[in-house]
Order: sequence, then structure tokens, then C-alpha cells
Amino acid sequence: MIGLLFHGPEVFDSMWAKKIINTIKKIDSVKCVLAGTMGRTAVIDSGLENIEFWDEMPSNCLSRMALNLKDIIIVNYGKTLHSGLTFGNMIIKRAGLKIPILQIECSHPCFVEWNDNNNPVIISILQKMGIKQKKPHKQIDTDSPLVWKKNKKTYRKITTANINDFVLVDGIIVGTALKTEIVFVSKGKHLIEIQGAQIKEHGIEKLERFGGIDLETIKLTTSSFLRRTEHIPRIKKTNGTKITFIDHAGMYVYNLTNDTKGIVTVGDDTTSIVGDIMYRFQIPVIGIIDGDEDIIHKKAHITPGSMKLTVKADDIFGLKVFREIFNNKKNIAMDFKVLKDQIIKIAKNDLVKIQHY
Repeated sequence: MIGLLFHGPEVFDSMWAKKIINTIKKIDSVKCVLAGTMGRTAVIDSGLENIEFWDEMPSNCLSRMALNLKDIIIVNYGKTLHSGLTFGNMIIKRAGLKIPILQIECSHPCFVEWNDNNNPVIISILQKMGIKQKKPHKQIDTDSPLVWKKNKKTYRKITTANINDFVLVDGIIVGTALKTEIVFVSKGKHLIEIQGAQIKEHGIEKLERFGGIDLETIKLTTSSFLRRTEHIPRIKKTNGTKITFIDHAGMYVYNLTNDTKGIVTVGDDTTSIVGDIMYRFQIPVIGIIDGDEDIIHKKAHITPGSMKLTVKADDIFGLKVFREIFNNKKNIAMDFKVLKDQIIKIAKNDLVKIQHY
């Protein structure tokens, strides 16, 4: 069996994932894993089956796969060739693996042998596909540490940002990239500095409100948009019974779809992300927003029957809804239209405008 580790949405939107799976299956069975959550909507839209979703850092996924698989291929579609290969080098370094590992970088179709003794049959079939072999990029720094500690602080850097990319920590936008290399600094569970980025204080406040972070293991990423490539949403209707409250990290809602018939979201970007994901399952959302969207999700869809309430301060009003209607519970059983009316009723002077979809 050959392991295929996918990362990000573009490899699915570009159809490279389907092409590679179908080709590798000709020589052996495959185990397909998607690292993290950023590409999960793209997997749904692609219609591909038997993709396992491992909500873990790519290096952890690589380590898990290495326990049972002899041959592993990283399949990525980076923002640039350099950033794509830097990503592959980084996760192998973090995983500490010396086994044979190939990477197919689809942004500028090529493949790289990160370690020796790769399966010659795999190399041959990739070459027949017209994917050229490339030596590891000389500019990739393999010695500089990605995580280190100094003076009771933890430092962690990423080197694949583009200037003006959004900087996300656990799915929350915390700033905008000013440089291609960004260094995060934490003390305890508190993110206290982001070098190389313009900080968005509202995002830092959200991280604090949810208990802080473990900088060594937290999901860090930068992106101009969640989906850089064109795509067509694929609808998969569900029949849930409960209404769920979400006020951060909207990309982590996939596991709710089977039990949920409606969602209340807090925040412009969270509403945009959740609304677009839930559109695939035809689940409506009630979005509590205040108009400070960073536009990380262009062309976001939203299910008919949804509603957006623009209020003066979305976090404050969101907590009011969570306290007075949800009784501080994440899920409630209530008619969706009745819930809409109740939220509008308690908005009163907080309400700026209502949009129905």
C-alpha cells in the first residue's frame, strides 16, 4: 500500500489529486489522508471518496502514516514552487523521518526525493505522467530551528508567507504578513508577539478568550484566501435536529453536519467560512457580525433561509445570545425561525441592519 498525504484545497481544485490517485492505484492500493482542515471543503467539492480526514499537523500525519506504510508521497500545491518545497522539507524535518519519502509539488509540476531509496516503480510512473524530477531546493534551510525556547518564551517561525497574506492561528485571523518569514512568540499560553506581521488585536483577544495556545503544536498558516482556485460547490443534504452556536475557528464545523439543522455564528469571517461550508449541506446560518470582515473567503456561499445581523459589537452581542437563548450551551433544540425571531427581539438598540437570504 502506498500512502498519499494531501495538504490544502488547491491540489483538489486543480484536479491533481484525482489524477495522482488514479495513477498510483495502477501499481498498488492507496491510503489517502488529508492533513488539517483547510482542504476539507475542496475534498467534498471534488467528489473523491475514501479520503481520510486527520485533524492534525502534517508532520504528525506523516509520522502516523510511517508506522504502517513503506512508501509515502506528499502531494501539495504551494503558493509558489519554493514555498511548496519548503513546506515538504519542514514537515519531514518536524517528523524526524529517514524513510523514503517523495513529494509531488503540483504548483509547478515536479517531484522531489527527500530521502534515498524511493520505490523506482513510483518514480517511473511519475515520469511517464510527465512530472519531472527536481533536486531539493538549495535555498531551503534545513538547519535553522523552527521552534525554540529562550528566556521562558517559546518561538516558532514559518517561512512560506507572502506579503499581505492573512496570518491565522487555529483558524483565527491574528494579523497580516509584512514579511515572508514570520516568528510567533508566546509566554505560557499567551501569544505576546508576532514578528513580521501587522497584528489584529481582535484575533489575539479571541485566542485569549478561548484559553490561549500551545505555540509548539497549534495550527499556524498564512493565506491570501481560503480557496485560491476556482471551484463548484457540491451539495450533500443532511437531516440534523439541533442548532449549534459557534463563535470562532469556523473551519472546524465539518463534524457537526450530521446532527445540525442550523448554526449561529459570531464574527464576520467566521460567518463567511461557516456559511460557505454549511452551504454544501444546505444548513442555514444566523450570522452575528459587525462589518469588520477581512475578506479571507471570496465568493462565499450561504444557504437560503440564512440571516445576517449587523450589530454594534458582534462579540458582546454574541455572548448575550449564548447566555440568554442558548443558556450557555453549545447546542439547543428549537425551531430555526423561532430562533431568528428571538435573536432579533433581544437585539434592540444593538441592531444596525438585517439581511435575509
